[in-house]
Amino acid sequence: MRKFTLNPLVLAIAAASLAPVVHSQDNTVEEVVVTGSYAQSLKNALNVKREATGIVDSVFAEDVGKFPDQNLAESLGRIPGVAIEQDDGEGRSITVRGLGDAYTMITVNGMPAQSLAAGSGGVRTSRAFDFNVFASELFSRLDVYKSTSGELEDGSLGATVGLRTARPFDYDSFAAAANVEAGYYDGSGSVKPRLSGLLSFNNDVFGFLTSVAYSQKEAPLTGAETGRWNQQSGSNRFVCTTANCGADANLVRSSWHPRIARYADKTNDQDRLGVTTSFQWQIADATLLSVDGLYSKIDVTRDEPFMEAISLARNDATGMRQMSVLDYTVDSNYTLVAAEVTDADFRSEAFRADWSSEFTQFSLDLKHEFSDNFRMNILAGQTESVLDNREVTVIYEHFSSNDSRDYVTYADPSDTISWDYTNMKSPVLNYSFDTSNPANWEFSEYRDRVYDATSDTDMARIDFAYDIADGYTVKFGATQKSYGYEITQMQADNPFSTVDVANGGAKDGNACGITPALTADDGFVKTAGGQTFFYPDFNRRTEFLDSGCWKFTAVANNTRQVEEDVFGYFAQLDIDTELFGNRLRGNVGVREAETDLVAGGITVVNGTVMPVVSKNNYSDTLPSLSLAYNLTEDLVVRAAAAKVLARPELTDLNPGGSVSTFGNYQVSYGNPLIEPFRADSFDLGVEWYYSEDALAGVTLFQKDVESFPTSEVTQDVPWSQLGLPDSLLGAQADSLRNEPFDVSRKVNGGGGNIQGAEISWQQQLSFLPGPNWVRGFGIQSNYTLVDEAELDSGSPMRNVSKDSYNFTLYWEGERFQARISNSYRGEYYSNTSSTTPWQTRVVDDSNYVGVSASYDLTDQLKITFKGVNITDESKHEYETEGVARLVLDHSAGASYFVGASYKF
Repeated sequence: MRKFTLNPLVLAIAAASLAPVVHSQDNTVEEVVVTGSYAQSLKNALNVKREATGIVDSVFAEDVGKFPDQNLAESLGRIPGVAIEQDDGEGRSITVRGLGDAYTMITVNGMPAQSLAAGSGGVRTSRAFDFNVFASELFSRLDVYKSTSGELEDGSLGATVGLRTARPFDYDSFAAAANVEAGYYDGSGSVKPRLSGLLSFNNDVFGFLTSVAYSQKEAPLTGAETGRWNQQSGSNRFVCTTANCGADANLVRSSWHPRIARYADKTNDQDRLGVTTSFQWQIADATLLSVDGLYSKIDVTRDEPFMEAISLARNDATGMRQMSVLDYTVDSNYTLVAAEVTDADFRSEAFRADWSSEFTQFSLDLKHEFSDNFRMNILAGQTESVLDNREVTVIYEHFSSNDSRDYVTYADPSDTISWDYTNMKSPVLNYSFDTSNPANWEFSEYRDRVYDATSDTDMARIDFAYDIADGYTVKFGATQKSYGYEITQMQADNPFSTVDVANGGAKDGNACGITPALTADDGFVKTAGGQTFFYPDFNRRTEFLDSGCWKFTAVANNTRQVEEDVFGYFAQLDIDTELFGNRLRGNVGVREAETDLVAGGITVVNGTVMPVVSKNNYSDTLPSLSLAYNLTEDLVVRAAAAKVLARPELTDLNPGGSVSTFGNYQVSYGNPLIEPFRADSFDLGVEWYYSEDALAGVTLFQKDVESFPTSEVTQDVPWSQLGLPDSLLGAQADSLRNEPFDVSRKVNGGGGNIQGAEISWQQQLSFLPGPNWVRGFGIQSNYTLVDEAELDSGSPMRNVSKDSYNFTLYWEGERFQARISNSYRGEYYSNTSSTTPWQTRVVDDSNYVGVSASYDLTDQLKITFKGVNITDESKHEYETEGVARLVLDHSAGASYFVGASYKF
């Protein structure tokens, strides 16, 4: 494993002090007692928000080891300005005020953290944090800092999200709880367990806590997908002459057809285990030591069975040009909504991804008071996330009668497909041959891709606070962070025809003993998506690999590493005083961040594979100001301004690619010299706390982003300005060092602007007239409007919903509690393109509804019920060029949980 070198000054101080603690950031309330009520947890969060200097929202566990949602991302989604990104049927990442997860910093117990994972798009290779890696039961609190201050760590453009696990001094001398649930997943009809427990004790000097959470899940994704739509053009067109298409021939030949028309019927099985430990020692009245550990492991198997007419996705002579149109319906948008096409190639595709993510964190936390007005916080620790992912695809094909790549004479050689996308969310697909008969298929391709990724962070931080006068505190400190990310990809991908010719030099139908003809033993008949077809056997992967014709090789663009060392230091003045007879709080500060970067990868130089390493460094000065003024005791006005930054995406930093010095000098790579995202951030808000459990507030926000990296082609750039080592040029280095190269790489593009407003209302409805039980109702609600989110070029930003809102209605009595919540997110662009309009995609608006209820049988025993996505809301993505052509429509179904919890 890579070793980091800590700044000697910080290391010496940290070592001398033994260990650190999570420090109180931004003047938030640190000690909060949760009494087991949802309303009380909301009240605790309200107190944190009210007392904070900056723009902060919090969520607390409503009971011992009991977070209010099954998923941390779903809890975050109830906070104003936060929207959830759905994947595999659940919230896994977030956007904050229109800025995606790559621009959001996540900390766990004060430590910067990254949890690696895979999903429907494969391995996630950004800086993003995947919340699905963790069980929500492991955490007791989360805070979202939407404004910043000098003492907050740099690295966030959108927000800093702090997750905190429980500690023994959070509870009385002894606390224990056990939660047991059975989860029913409507889509799969399966019942899976969800278990958690917590044990804590302390004697006011020593304390120890441990918690464990385990769950299983089996949830499908069903629906339909196309990948995208192809427009026929030039010579890449269906056979559609006036003889078979009549006067509409030109119309049909200019239409858009589904690229991969198929049903989705995927399964997602996961096992998740999480463990936390915490040890606290009150060494003296002025000294508290905390040692925290967190371990989480998730194992996922994702099966995706598909059958499709694969030649619809091909532009060459084995694709559209070989197919003839028999019947058709073209709408006014040139969409080939329905058609019958013959001479098609078909594919039965078995895809399986097995991935495992393991997260480990240890931290030491020390708080010490030198005197009544001089304090110190120290935090140090290490975080590591390891991802192993293997994606295997076994493909059987049914080639058309006019495709020469076939090896087998089929029992039924017919080759016609018909589709009807009149209802885009529920298409109708039909095939002309018996798709369940193995004699109508042949083995055609095997793919095997193995990814190994590791992310780790070492951090040591020391902060001091000195009260220079009543209401005035000077804070200063330093941080050393060392972040590393490494990924390798090996793959054994080849069509049978390729290895057949390579093995013996001729097309003889034998590749290292593998033949294309199939029998019933090579798979089984499967029904998926309402279709029944002969499905490949995954166990054949051993057969293919053992044959020797499918060998693993490294994939250059997915074999790379990044190391970042950041030394930061800050100074800040906090005030808490009176102005015109009312309370004024605030802080003004500045953080300096010095970043040293080393990026490595694999590049191909004139056909020769070579390792490449590139270096870069940059410094940022980040001033900030936050003010909170009480116009009255209950009316607070807040203002904040700051410069913020988020470091470049990991994929963009890759120095690997290709270099050619033959003929035209050319380079294609990422760009290790790319600048970080920088922005000016502004907030202005007013909050009215008109009772102890009520809030009505509005906050205006704006971020002016300096630049977003964009793809640029054929720039003339001298070699000396590329950040690549001269060693790649070999003996030509001296003569080519100052020569211009045609360069394709990511560059710093134009900036962008985001502005909008957040509106919040929260209240216990104790004022309602009528019987006492009516006053048990309460409301938690918020609405976010992003009024503007576009790049300087005029293009809209991705992943930004104009509207989003959350609404929760709850009722609490002496023993019974219930609530219903909905989370709405407006449509947003998942991809934009000014040059290829068909790549512009929109995810439709969505509204997820959940319910929860519990009844206290005794003071210790409670029975619970939860329903998640009870309306079976789907994720619908479509392609737009003035129309709405289906990309995917996925439904995960509802899920229900019945359980019991016991407090000892």
